[in-house]
Amino acid sequence: MSVWLATIAPALAGLFYLALGLTALARPANLLAGFGVAAEGVDARNEVRAVYGGFPLAVAGLVACSLSGAPNATGILFSLAVVSLGMALGRLVSAVLDRRIGRLPAVFAGLEVALALLLAAGGFVG
Repeated sequence: MSVWLATIAPALAGLFYLALGLTALARPANLLAGFGVAAEGVDARNEVRAVYGGFPLAVAGLVACSLSGAPNATGILFSLAVVSLGMALGRLVSAVLDRRIGRLPAVFAGLEVALALLLAAGGFVG
């Protein structure tokens, strides 16, 4: 069980972030379409590629670094868990301010909490 928590749990989170980043780089307009946001212009696609592409790829890289035996692996994983929780918190604040939350943002909030738990699990065992 501890091997699962120390390696497989954060690796799953890293793979999710890798897939998200690659999807954003390849198809930026499609990524936000489910949220009702059009990324039609060059600047909009650039922004999606930077935030939804580059940032998740950096997260995936840091997860890989932590799994390769980096001396600060626990700090890396806990920091990334907090980042994931921060995104979920932003969605919660938005839901409170707007007095509702759409289905897709709610799904992503759940995913972000789950990713945080996977990342933190690796930090607790590592």
